[in-house]
Amino acid sequence: MSFSEKDQPALADAPMLARQQTITATGSLDDIGGPPQTPTRVTTCVTLHEDIETKIRLEKAATILAKNQRLSKVAALDVETTRLDPQVPEGKRVLVKELDTFIELPESSTFASSLYRGIASDGEIDSFLGSADVYSMEQGRWAPSLPASHKDLKEERMYEPLIKLLNEIFQRFWNDTNSREAVDTHSTRLPHKEFVDTNNYSRPDITVKVQGPSFQLPPKKTIGYSNMVTCFEVKVTNQGSSLVHELLQLAGYARQIFIQQPNRRFVRALIITEQNFRLFHFHRSGVQYTQAIDIHEKSGAHTFVRLVLGLSSREEPDAGLDKSIQWEVENGKKVGGHLTTRGGDGKEVKYRLAEVDPVGSSYKIRDRGVICWRVIDPTTGDIFLVKETWRAENRLSEDFYHEKAMGVAGVVQMVSYEYNRGETKQFRGFDGSPPPEFHNRIAGRVVLDTDGKSIKHFKSPKELVCALRDAIAGHQTLASKDALHGRITLDNIVLGKPDAPPGYRGLLMGLDMAIVNEMDASNLSAEPMAPTEMYQSITETRRAHGLLNWMPQGYLDDLESFVYVLTRIMYGYDHTGTEYALFEMVQQWGLQQGRAEADSKADYLRADWVERESQVEKRWPPSCTDLLLEFKKFICKMNQEKMRIANKRPKEMKKAWRALTAELPTQYQIVLDLFDTAIRKIDGPNDQIPPSPGSDDLQSSSPTNDYEASSPFMISNTHTSSPFANQQSPLFQPRPEDMNFLKRVPMGPPDDQPGAKRGHVTPTPPSRTRTPRSTLLRSPELPLMHLAARRTKSSQSRTLDRDSKDLSVLSPK
Repeated sequence: MSFSEKDQPALADAPMLARQQTITATGSLDDIGGPPQTPTRVTTCVTLHEDIETKIRLEKAATILAKNQRLSKVAALDVETTRLDPQVPEGKRVLVKELDTFIELPESSTFASSLYRGIASDGEIDSFLGSADVYSMEQGRWAPSLPASHKDLKEERMYEPLIKLLNEIFQRFWNDTNSREAVDTHSTRLPHKEFVDTNNYSRPDITVKVQGPSFQLPPKKTIGYSNMVTCFEVKVTNQGSSLVHELLQLAGYARQIFIQQPNRRFVRALIITEQNFRLFHFHRSGVQYTQAIDIHEKSGAHTFVRLVLGLSSREEPDAGLDKSIQWEVENGKKVGGHLTTRGGDGKEVKYRLAEVDPVGSSYKIRDRGVICWRVIDPTTGDIFLVKETWRAENRLSEDFYHEKAMGVAGVVQMVSYEYNRGETKQFRGFDGSPPPEFHNRIAGRVVLDTDGKSIKHFKSPKELVCALRDAIAGHQTLASKDALHGRITLDNIVLGKPDAPPGYRGLLMGLDMAIVNEMDASNLSAEPMAPTEMYQSITETRRAHGLLNWMPQGYLDDLESFVYVLTRIMYGYDHTGTEYALFEMVQQWGLQQGRAEADSKADYLRADWVERESQVEKRWPPSCTDLLLEFKKFICKMNQEKMRIANKRPKEMKKAWRALTAELPTQYQIVLDLFDTAIRKIDGPNDQIPPSPGSDDLQSSSPTNDYEASSPFMISNTHTSSPFANQQSPLFQPRPEDMNFLKRVPMGPPDDQPGAKRGHVTPTPPSRTRTPRSTLLRSPELPLMHLAARRTKSSQSRTLDRDSKDLSVLSPK
């Protein structure tokens, strides 16, 4: 599973102060359910660190927030980490933790009735109700479509008449049941897709099967999560099913829709009974649902028809899909595609997808929802990485930090950006102000001049050491510009382009979680960054788990993370880039939490040797092992200094911290000298390169063996303790009571993205222009790609009791 960024307060005025910008009115939902217009962003080129007034105000705001800051906590899973295949109840607990807060709309809410008003008029719906053999005007009910309620009514009695009704609606209003068709899937296994191999599946009761440029057939099946537009879950009132149980069912289905339809912005689905229905809306801010709506009463029948048409709409944005990403589909399979955005000059640019699938995905609903695509520039043939995120409202957007990094060697350069592609609050339908439990998120997109190829794809010791060296130098420059990266991981360091000059052989990326950092004790992280456990510094680990009361997060924490990146590589690969089973000590950093992890890392830094069992000395030349030992030694010394400061009296702490950080240039130079020395040794005659490995020692590169959150966009902790892992392990022995949830299948945390009610998302023009530096030797006229085999009553919130073992008691009253 993944580690999530917490929805916590950030510098409230930071975006405004960081830029002198004007944002037009964000728009409102029109009377036909149209989309809010993307705000226009006008930016003047004012750099934060040169704006004295802004700097003073930011310092003041950070000081105030630091006094009241909640500790940064890594949101690790509440699952047993020693079990390979947690059973169904653990999957439910993960879903509960993922969603955290359910927002229930009041009875007075017009959210459901206001949606899709333009898709069918009242007159057209009245005509349908009066003429179709599905609704009785005399009885004022869907008859014979829905059976009457009685104590012996079974859910199975609902499937056939309800599917007939849904297809009648499609036929009457669209004269079409080819591109949209309601299908009975209550006994059909729809396969799951996870960040680890899985045989899991689930079975929504009714699925709307579709065709179109955002959909494709699932492998070896005619229907699955990759070619459904929505789903409906059927219940009968005499079952006494809890609302939370129903919500978690839909959340599991919605999560798979997001994973298998990567251009999804939101998912809407219905729970339908013989008496009423509820609308559930999932996106990156979580989930909300309506009160039960009478399905038979005339106004409720009107709303039901519009929701069926809207949730299944032939206009993809109505259903929550982003039309700026579209595919060519042949024989039901995606074979190529395009992504449309704004270029550096503000004009529309259509990039061809280098791969039909994203190179990085999010596997959660309520988080940043990072999705990354490799694209081909239509003019130069350059490979770029397009990164899409949903940032917390008060967090500075990633393009701000890339503007600070313009021209900085060792940092990925930005080609263009879209600052605001929509906000989750625009699509929630709150009457008045959102409840305090709701945390708004803003969609953004940056185009980066890199193919996103992680440093783990190195092919020689020199390539690795040079890449890390240049990335650390880039980090130093960012730190001197008052920007703290804060999330150094294996995949946030990418290889430079072939034959890149010194300074560009390795590049930092992943600035979406960076913070403004004045290297001052008063300026703690305003919004905790929740770095991945494996790479988290010792002091940050202690502070996150309440073991350390005071210590500002700073560049020294990031430098320590670089040590763990080098460790992860040398303990999991050999000098040729061949992967091995990861050494157990390093594995445990991805599984342990709190004191155990901090103590393990402290012992590791103090050791002036490499563990014999790790085989590091057999797989790496002396230049690299010497580098690792010296780097560890330096970081150990810095940790000792930090702990001495943390144990001083409060009045002395600030002075001591400033004295330590004043040595920033010297500290970085020491580290860079270590890398330069290693490079000279590699080039020298006495660095003995170990022989290439035998095949018996190699490990499969299956992601199930990777114990870290693998990238800036794959925000997941991919260890095998996931409740969504393979069920075929001999340790997996499901109990009868576990087989009822989601029709005998373990489910996972939802994955969701917001979007508009209707219409297209309009890209927002950027503020800077940039010319690509390199050109690939390929024609911009490219053939279609073919996939490889593998590759008030006011709004009410329901905050769940995560410790409760009986989810039925969590049902809202």
